Amino acid sequence: MKKKILTVMSSILLVLVSCKAQETETHLQQVKVVTGVKTSMPVVKTVTEFYETTGFVKARNTSIVSAKVMGTVDEIYVKEGEWVKKGDPLLRINSPEIEAKVRQAEEAVEEAKRAVEMAEKQKALAEVTHRRYEALYRENAISQQEFDQIKTKRDVATLQYEMALKSLQRAEAALQEAMAYRGYTVVTAPQDGRIAEKKIDIGTMAAPGMPLFVLEESHYQVVFSVDESLAGKIRTGKEIEVSVRAIGYTAKVKISEVTPQVDPMTRTFSVKALLPEIDGLRGGLYAEVKVPVGQIKRLLIPETALFQWGALEAVYVVDREKIVHLRLVKTGKADGQYVEVLSGLEPEEEIVVEGTEVLKDGVRVGRRP
Repeated sequence: MKKKILTVMSSILLVLVSCKAQETETHLQQVKVVTGVKTSMPVVKTVTEFYETTGFVKARNTSIVSAKVMGTVDEIYVKEGEWVKKGDPLLRINSPEIEAKVRQAEEAVEEAKRAVEMAEKQKALAEVTHRRYEALYRENAISQQEFDQIKTKRDVATLQYEMALKSLQRAEAALQEAMAYRGYTVVTAPQDGRIAEKKIDIGTMAAPGMPLFVLEESHYQVVFSVDESLAGKIRTGKEIEVSVRAIGYTAKVKISEVTPQVDPMTRTFSVKALLPEIDGLRGGLYAEVKVPVGQIKRLLIPETALFQWGALEAVYVVDREKIVHLRLVKTGKADGQYVEVLSGLEPEEEIVVEGTEVLKDGVRVGRRP
């Protein structure tokens, strides 16, 4: 009895399976077939993982040119962006007080010179008188007291001459100081470089320590910040990619300096990389930086396989029966040829890479039977 029941059930199952297969085949025959499309499998590729950040261009050495004397700016000889050499005049400051001190010092020197001349004559006279009285003293023609008085006069004249010389030296030193201050009225470039910024105009009152210009040297670097989690991966000599879009510059350079101190507010540390000498570089330009930090496997598909579905991104996935299914995906970085898929697709799934414009969900790809 049981054997007959099993036989009957097996027959029913075969009939059901056969009917299901016929229904599936009939359904597949009824599905619209689309030709002229190309499919492929996603590519799993090991690529370099980058830490991307932004920075700015900065001169390797920047000088703040300041005033050393007080006065009114009379002339400015340079403009912003102009290249200058060490010692080139930048501006002139008019300072009546310094000019008065120079004239006073010059007059003091002249007076000191006349005083030296007078003291020298008196010293010479005292020397002659001393020698004459000394001869008389040896002949006992004068007393000891008279000779001592003449000797004292000679010594006083000698001392006065020495004091006059020292007064002249002090006057000359004061004149040199006044002339040095006069020299400060013409501000010169402390080094070769470019005038990055002018901080003063004609007619403005300058004061000691007041910034006048910002001078950048011709060697530049890119400065950027890196998250503290990468402290062990960022070292001097490591090659990075720098892009300065404002001047159309992209190149690989090496890290020249890593600041060990971490900023407690941003939890980042500063990194610098020297840039080659190229036209257009200047301080403050925006820079994009890519720092390689390791290798990672990524799932890549051709950009032709990706299309917009409303505000979302999607691909067409082909199942085993060659039926097309719309699949939403989340993408990452793109390089102009391939785009990274972060989620929504598996490596073993077949996708449509060409002809997506003629497809819709539920159609079948391949040749019409």
